[in-house]
Amino acid sequence: MALEPPAFQEAARCDVCKCSFNTFRRRHHCRCCGRTLCHEHSSNQMALPQFGLNLPVRVCADCFNNSARSVKTNIHASADEVDSVTGGVSRLDIDTDMGFKTNPTLEQHSVVAVAECKCGMPLCICVAPAPPANTLIPETTPASVAPIQPNLKPRRTEASARIKGSTSNSITSSASNPGQLTSSAMDIPQRDYECNGEGLREAIKNGDAAGVGKLLKEGVDANYRDKQGMSVLHLAAMFNCTDITFILMEHGASLEHKNAQGETPIDCAPATLQYKMRQKMEEIGKSFGS
Repeated sequence: MALEPPAFQEAARCDVCKCSFNTFRRRHHCRCCGRTLCHEHSSNQMALPQFGLNLPVRVCADCFNNSARSVKTNIHASADEVDSVTGGVSRLDIDTDMGFKTNPTLEQHSVVAVAECKCGMPLCICVAPAPPANTLIPETTPASVAPIQPNLKPRRTEASARIKGSTSNSITSSASNPGQLTSSAMDIPQRDYECNGEGLREAIKNGDAAGVGKLLKEGVDANYRDKQGMSVLHLAAMFNCTDITFILMEHGASLEHKNAQGETPIDCAPATLQYKMRQKMEEIGKSFGS
């Protein structure tokens, strides 16, 4: 009976690289562990018969590598069992079991007694005739069984090899200190940006909420617009960056600015973000009113 697959986590960022999801970076899930991942960190595929998934499905690098190691361990164990059976068969004394007697003095002039097989079975059960006088039946051993050589070549993409160590470390640290990794990653900007409007636009394109907050605190205008009249709030709404949109709104970004096409930031946002922006606007209005 197939097991119940794990429930998908609905996280706002990739569980491995912590990148945020937007129109151009979609959210994916590992069918084996249910973690939320970007495309780069969920590009492996394999079947999951334990969940009733017999065709290759999307999995993360950790689940893919763990499955490959378990298969390799099982094959090595089977090879060791074959080797042990082979060694036991090789040590059998065929002469003793058949009751043949040898004459050591005639070892150099021995004659092999050959019995004609009449049973036709793979393992002959015909009884050999008694050897003539002064005849030596040489000691024989069964043909050794060649050990099975494992031929396992798990598919290993360049991306999975590159993130193998980082993924395991991130899971371990997040398990021992839940919430600590996510909060620390969000508080530290991904890199240094120019302290101007173009630097703010670059941080929004990278989905770097910490970088946006840092630039706004350093005095960058939250209503900066490019030559086409598109404000930074237009850009955040277009990329579906909810956290960055809220940060800009809290720092006074206007919802009334229109771009060259006459669209406001709310018009550029997806339907879900439009609803959230209106709720946020009401919250900001209530806070100012109080």
